[in-house]
Amino acid sequence: MQNVKLDWEELRQAGQLAFVEQRYEDCEQIWLEALECAKQNIRDLQEATTSLDLSILYNTVGQYQQAEPNITHALELRARNLGDQSIEVAECLTALAKNQGFQGKMHECEQLYLQALQIKENLLGQEHLDVADSLQELANFYASVGNFAECEPLMLKALAIKESCTGSVSKEVANSLKTLARIYRKQGRFSDADSFYLKTLEVKEQLLGNDHEEVAETLRSLANNYSYQGKYAEAEPLYKRSLEIYEKNPEPDHSEIATNLHNLAVLYYKMSRDGEAAMLYRRALELFSTVLGTEHPEVATTLLSMAKFYEERKKFDKASTLTNLAVQIYEKNYGPNHKSVGVAIKDLAELYSAQGRTIEAEDLRKRAQTILSS
Repeated sequence: MQNVKLDWEELRQAGQLAFVEQRYEDCEQIWLEALECAKQNIRDLQEATTSLDLSILYNTVGQYQQAEPNITHALELRARNLGDQSIEVAECLTALAKNQGFQGKMHECEQLYLQALQIKENLLGQEHLDVADSLQELANFYASVGNFAECEPLMLKALAIKESCTGSVSKEVANSLKTLARIYRKQGRFSDADSFYLKTLEVKEQLLGNDHEEVAETLRSLANNYSYQGKYAEAEPLYKRSLEIYEKNPEPDHSEIATNLHNLAVLYYKMSRDGEAAMLYRRALELFSTVLGTEHPEVATTLLSMAKFYEERKKFDKASTLTNLAVQIYEKNYGPNHKSVGVAIKDLAELYSAQGRTIEAEDLRKRAQTILSS
């Protein structure tokens, strides 16, 4: 049977499917083929789109330096063909801003977000949904660097535009409400975060019904916020309702179920309900390991949480074993000098110290300090 050669659009769609299914190596090969197809047919805009697709893929898998030239190439092609003040160019500027942020180039990141926003405001006016998206992206950037004075008014402006364009009950409004809640939580403004999580919940329930997974996610976020404040009695029923929604879904997302089990375990640990906490930690760990694999970072995070539980109960041997496993998983995923590795090693040092393993503890402290100060 003769092979049928796919055209650019078919290749792009096949790559998108592979991306959604997290088949990243397949996705890369398909999109590289699509890129070559666009080049051979001298289709600059198709080439630009595929380069941008590839950059999203590379950003997703942490290959930020490989992503950057793909974005700049797309930007050059679009500027040449559509003008440097087009919406398509603004899209590239936004993609490049995100990439620079991933690489820690914060000044460049801010300037690119501002350029994209200016282009959209000039072309679309200040009350357009696309402008609201850019305002929210810029606000998220300011939140990421702790500049909440700049962040909040931008988010509130984005929310007002979305409410004006779509009404108060829309997915766009729900997204901005959720983002504001997260920003307030980052600032420790828990009461404001409560208010905006509750507003998000109300909108999502009206849009999607009471048993949708997005409702479950919001319930969990609100429960987390209550837990941070020590409002354990208020948090518990929300975690349970969230878990119930995920569990009764015809096609349940087991990683989400595991996350809820873990969060509920942490809550019971804080409430000194040790037997229930230990049981839920084990269930969460088993489910994460089954769904994601035994060496996934989520498994390491759960191991560290379990270790804290055992440390507080003076079970240092068990806690150090779990922490050591977490260190190994983080190292395998992120390399030996990642911040997550440093934090876990610091925890392990304290556990060794509690066990009287003084020399090992001091060596680990030095290593953790080197990683965390770099």
